[in-house]
Amino acid sequence: MKYTKGIQVVFVALLSVFVTTTSWADKKLAVDKVKGPLSVMVLGSGGPIATSIGRASAGYLIFVEGEPRILMDVGGGTFQRLAKSGVNIRNLDIVLLSHLHIDHTGDLSAVIKTLYFHNNIAGTARTAPIHIYGPAANGATFPGTDVTQYPATTVYSDGQYAMPNGVERYLNIFAKAISGGRSSFSYAAHDLNSMVSGATVEEVLRTDDGVVIEAIAVDHGPVPAVAYRVSYKGYSIVYSGDTRSTGPNMVTIAQDADLLIYDTAITDTLPPNPVFHALHTSPTRMGEVAADAEVKKLVLSHITPVTETRLDEVKDLVRVNYDGKIKAAKDLKVFNLGHHD
Repeated sequence: MKYTKGIQVVFVALLSVFVTTTSWADKKLAVDKVKGPLSVMVLGSGGPIATSIGRASAGYLIFVEGEPRILMDVGGGTFQRLAKSGVNIRNLDIVLLSHLHIDHTGDLSAVIKTLYFHNNIAGTARTAPIHIYGPAANGATFPGTDVTQYPATTVYSDGQYAMPNGVERYLNIFAKAISGGRSSFSYAAHDLNSMVSGATVEEVLRTDDGVVIEAIAVDHGPVPAVAYRVSYKGYSIVYSGDTRSTGPNMVTIAQDADLLIYDTAITDTLPPNPVFHALHTSPTRMGEVAADAEVKKLVLSHITPVTETRLDEVKDLVRVNYDGKIKAAKDLKVFNLGHHD
């Protein structure tokens, strides 16, 4: 009897292991959900505040024909989400920074470092530069001083990576060391117009295979900031970054977009600190922009404790003006364009 019970216990334990292993095997990695010509994977749908909900800060990875090509913002936690996604980024060469707040830039160096590790693991050499785009300085200074609040993206990037004084300058020897001298670290930083008044959409880059990246300056209070549009084969993804969406700039860049990822940090009523309304977009204004631009789908992201528990209210306020599709972003959610399962 004891022997039989022992067998039963072992059998149940083995069955439990089998079921657990099978359930893990059945779970798709986020990378396995990427389909079609143009996709975006949400690496971080949160804002600057660490909460128990666990959203990473802002980060979005764009795929072209299933290949990860463009990283839009790379805030804290996006490195961990990238690891969990199953994506290999060894060929990634474009980083688009909406602005230089740390919840949009904090994991940049970690992601760059893993890019070289991904090449090393694959047995490939990496010598092509990483192109980093972002806003130019706008001249805003600290009160009572002539010290500028924000550097240009070129200055920021050089401060991180340039020899001889860049904070992360060791990457220049690291890339060679792990590859036996076959890889070399290289970057090229580019400043984009950050003056909001009178801004027009500028073409940032056009690749040989037809990817077009555009940008426009947007209002984020005193912070130099830009919104981006990535287009390919007639499909387009627009990312607002952080903005309060005054003026026509967001409508201009989002016109007829298939997907608009929008700053959802606040509600229409004042949050605990009213300065947030000088920096971010209210749901009502978001709906106006989405409607005027005639976007097909609106994705609510950069979700904060102010909006986390009020997303239904946010959607209702957006729908006052916009009758298109609305989705709330989640970390590792994939949006595919041009593919129908």
